[in-house]
Amino acid sequence: MVQVFADLSAMQDGILSIGGNDYNHIKNVLRMHPGDQLAVRPDTDGNEEGSGEYLFEIVSFSESTVICRLLSVREAQTELPVRVLLFQGLPKADKMDQIVQKTVELGVTDIIPVQMHRSIVKLSGDKRKKRIDRWQLIAEAAAKQSRRSILPQVHDLCLMREALAMAAAEADRIFVPYEAEAGSAGTRALLEQLRPGQRVAVFVGPEGGFEESEIELAREQGAQTISLGRRILRTETAAPAFLAFLTYRFELD
Repeated sequence: MVQVFADLSAMQDGILSIGGNDYNHIKNVLRMHPGDQLAVRPDTDGNEEGSGEYLFEIVSFSESTVICRLLSVREAQTELPVRVLLFQGLPKADKMDQIVQKTVELGVTDIIPVQMHRSIVKLSGDKRKKRIDRWQLIAEAAAKQSRRSILPQVHDLCLMREALAMAAAEADRIFVPYEAEAGSAGTRALLEQLRPGQRVAVFVGPEGGFEESEIELAREQGAQTISLGRRILRTETAAPAFLAFLTYRFELD
């Protein structure tokens, strides 16, 4: 079933109008018609879980909106029980596209690009804004495809010190996958300590990994270095691997 995110506070007497890019996609790409059904999730910003999945029927099309009628509401159980903030060392553009897509599919709630010492790409001005906007669109598409209850947010680019300060303020636990950390038994023990409702920050380095000074700075902020296994992972693989660990911890019973 087609899914979109929308501002449900605009719904009146069970009638909702959907415009913008979703209007074009529904009418001109999918060629949906009155009587067809679609699922709508609340357009939340990633700070709280949506209240459910709303089933609507298309009533009609205006010049710029799809007019829909509410049929039913059901609870959605598509979110990890912990909020995950990914602080991703800025990689090359195509890799960041992949990271955003796959981590949203796997349950991340916030993605914060970080300019680290070994980041090859430098973003500023209009180019920076265009990249952030592009990544947000990728996040929205991935959230729709994977039937997420919330719309994950891609934040503005920041420096390592700013990222660590944000993590210290926002997260209950801070993890840094680090190739010098031996064995995954310690990782398993740390993940088993997590409880539903907690906020987890994870820092992933860019191509080339972290500088030792960045690891020390992270530890000073209370971060714990962990291993993701015996193999060295690429930057675009590390965050999905960590989220897979969390999925195993909370969902595979």
